[in-house]
Amino acid sequence: MLTAERRRHILGILAADERAEVSDLAARFDVSESTIRRDLESLARSGAIERTRGGAVPALRLEPSYAQKRHSHEVEKLAIARAAARLVEPGASVLLDAGTTTLSVARALRGIRDLTVATTSLPIALELADRARVIVVGGALRDRTVALVGPLAERAIDQLHVDIAFIGTNGVAVGAGFTTPTWEEASVKARMIGAATTAVVVADGSKVGEITFARICDLDAVDLLVTDESAPPAELTALRTAGLRIDVAALVEEQDRVSVASDGGEVA
Repeated sequence: MLTAERRRHILGILAADERAEVSDLAARFDVSESTIRRDLESLARSGAIERTRGGAVPALRLEPSYAQKRHSHEVEKLAIARAAARLVEPGASVLLDAGTTTLSVARALRGIRDLTVATTSLPIALELADRARVIVVGGALRDRTVALVGPLAERAIDQLHVDIAFIGTNGVAVGAGFTTPTWEEASVKARMIGAATTAVVVADGSKVGEITFARICDLDAVDLLVTDESAPPAELTALRTAGLRIDVAALVEEQDRVSVASDGGEVA
């Protein structure tokens, strides 16, 4: 069994049983306890679980807040945003997921003419209000991610067809596909992928090889992953071998980052 597949099964066990012991998991998967400890440590870093003495439980708080994420991996997000913007032609229709990486993409799109943008993000809508025709997809607002989710958002997205969609993720790994901490956001993201001629996932290198709680889709449902040079090379190789197209964006120099931020607003 692949590491990613075993970790996905561990998440399923925790979802059903609410607690798991290292010794029990080792016996169940016929691997060493040290292997299981590495699995649990990786899942804990991704926010999907919380470690306990001798085992793990599902995380009570599955992800960092939007405010916390705004100031993480800023240079990486800028590099990804620039690479993503090069995929968009003037006059295109674009669907933008909520999130701090997609907010950086939105800022990179400000110079492209005649765009129509639909989004589940209020910050993105405000960012592009004076530069594009903006459609805000309705729904319930999640406080942790400032994302619009739920049946209203899903029904609205089902009525759309766009040239390109940019979707955020908290994890991408062989065997697990693309994942995010909550089912409600996973459902919205999956519908965004289905609404686009070209579906692009944007994720900084810290997400590559990680697995979080809720599956968005398999690798083959996405046309392209745009990440950055900080992504683990072995994980990129495994994903490419599995058939995923990947664009690795070069990181920008610090002075370049400051210059772009001053032109387009705070990098997030």
